[in-house]
Amino acid sequence: MKRLALIAVGLAFAGCGEEIDGDALESEITKDAEEHGLVLDAVDCPSPDAEKGATFTCTVTIKGQPTDLEVVQADDEGNVRYDFAGLAEGPAGNDTEADEASVRSVIDAVNKDVTALCDYATPEFRKEVAGGESCANAVLAKYDSPLLEDYDVSVMGDAAAASGGNETVALERQKNGSWLITDVR
Repeated sequence: MKRLALIAVGLAFAGCGEEIDGDALESEITKDAEEHGLVLDAVDCPSPDAEKGATFTCTVTIKGQPTDLEVVQADDEGNVRYDFAGLAEGPAGNDTEADEASVRSVIDAVNKDVTALCDYATPEFRKEVAGGESCANAVLAKYDSPLLEDYDVSVMGDAAAASGGNETVALERQKNGSWLITDVR
């Protein structure tokens, strides 16, 4: 996927110089990736000084695997370029190991904060869990945190399950490649 993006990133003032706003760049990279059918689990960018021609690296996590994304500063006003080709062709492309890692990243996020179940659930399951009230309140009342302590992951095509203890979390691959929770039993 040859894709170069030229985006204006907000500048933060630090001391005498200007620096690129890493948080704003993370949001732009995530949004740009989604617009092109690439789902990133996480993006972490520094806030380097704005300097034409300088390069720096953001860490993007796709299907549970962190990968470097080189960012080139097009000018000293915060415009940057990056190429998603390495991400789409990298080790997280389309293999079972990467799918398992992606499923684990969803389960780990829910284990850290059980209310994240609302973010990682299909719309249908979210409605089912919420039952007409706030999804977060319903999840807090229904599930313990962590949801699964020691768990195993199995992937079968576009369906996956994470099982541990007395709970099984069913997940389904979405058209954009991400994994969403369809059931907890």
